[in-house]
Order: sequence, then C-alpha cells, then structure tokens
Amino acid sequence: MLPKLLSLAPREYRRYIEPFCGSACLFLALNPPKSILADLNPHLISTYKQVKSRPTDVAEVMASWSATQKEYLRVRGASMTTAVERAGRFLYLNRYSFNGVYRENLKGQFNVPFGGARKNGQLATVSELIAFSRALAHTRLVCSDFEDVIAEAKAGDFLYLDPPYHYGTARNRGEYGYGAFSSADVDRFVSSVAAASKRGAQILISYNRAHQLKKALKGWALAHCSTRRSIAGFTQSRRVVREYLLRNY
Repeated sequence: MLPKLLSLAPREYRRYIEPFCGSACLFLALNPPKSILADLNPHLISTYKQVKSRPTDVAEVMASWSATQKEYLRVRGASMTTAVERAGRFLYLNRYSFNGVYRENLKGQFNVPFGGARKNGQLATVSELIAFSRALAHTRLVCSDFEDVIAEAKAGDFLYLDPPYHYGTARNRGEYGYGAFSSADVDRFVSSVAAASKRGAQILISYNRAHQLKKALKGWALAHCSTRRSIAGFTQSRRVVREYLLRNY
C-alpha cells in the first residue's frame, strides 16, 4: 500500500502524527521533520524508545540469540531484566514468529510459535537500527489510546490513522495485543477524527470498512488500491484484497 499512501499524503504539513504506528512504514518513507508516533502496545513503544536511544545495544542483544526453535522458545519464555533486553526480544520474536504474526494471550504474553529463519529472513542489522534511531530523533513516542493522541492534532498537522481492521464476528485472538481497536471503538474514533478535522488537521485513514466511516464523515474523499496480504496465520489466507483510504483534503 505504501506507493498509494505516498501519492495521497499531503505535500505540506508541520507535524506528522500516527496513533496506530505499528511498523511506522509511512513515517519512515516520509521522514517528517517533526512527529508523534503512538500505539496502545507498550512493548512496541518501549522497543522503539530503546532503539531510538541505544540501537547498538539492542542489536548486540539480538545477535546473541540463534535462529533455532529451541532458542526461540527459551527467549519467548524468559524473564528479561532490562529494557534493552526486552526490546531485543520483541524484535527477535517478531522476526522469527510463525508467518510474522503478532499475537498475545489474555495475560499480555507473546504466544506465537516458531516460524524459522529460512522463511522470515534476517534480523535487523546494527546499521539498520542506527538508521531507524536517526529517523526517530525528532519523534515523540507515546503509549496511549488513540483518542488522546488524535486530540493533539490541529491545523498544520498530518494525521495518518491505520487502526486494526474489523472482521465482523471473527473472534479476537489477541492480534496487535488485547485491548486493541475493535468495532466498539468506531463511534469514538469517528468523533475524534471529526473534531480533529474541524481543528484544521489533514487526515488520512486506512480501514477495511471505510464506506461505513464515509457515511459519518460527510464530504471526505474515498480511494482504494488492491494489495496482497503478506501476513496471515496460514498461507492460503493470503489473498488480494481491496484497501480503502479516506481523507478530508
């Protein structure tokens, strides 16, 4: 989706804000001079804070663990004593988990089985983490509910929102962490972005039910693009889908 997102992003803005930052790929592609990256997942934000301040240390921790199932399970179940170790584990587990899935149990523990290095690729290198650290230099990292982050957006800001997609009656298995965005959050999501729009923020939303949002957000432009799902529990579930993008400019 990145080429489409880049084509729709505003050309000028004062600050970039992303309340569901996840992998932060649009942030990295845009490389804004000032930004806020936020997410409800405390493990993600803590990891980014450590990569921002101590990228070499995080890389050294990851490099100490081999890409074997035995080591993966040991690291997954181990108690890490420092923030740097926990950051290294977060990146290590995400890289080598089955089909790249992130999932937590009800206790907030990562519980995805081993996927292997052959399919999932290599860990981030020291130079890559240093580059990411530099990209985060002028970024405020926040662990927060989306509503509080959206409330900060005002005239001159570009607000990009990519909440976890809603799939009707499908059971929440802990993807993105328990307590992540669900259908119960849609009404306050709409209210929050409508208020930010009135304050003058430029807003772009990625959502699989954008038609539903468009009914509430009158006059917003709707676009779409086709993309293949690259992460799913089973390869047969990876299919070409239509992604919808809604914006107020």
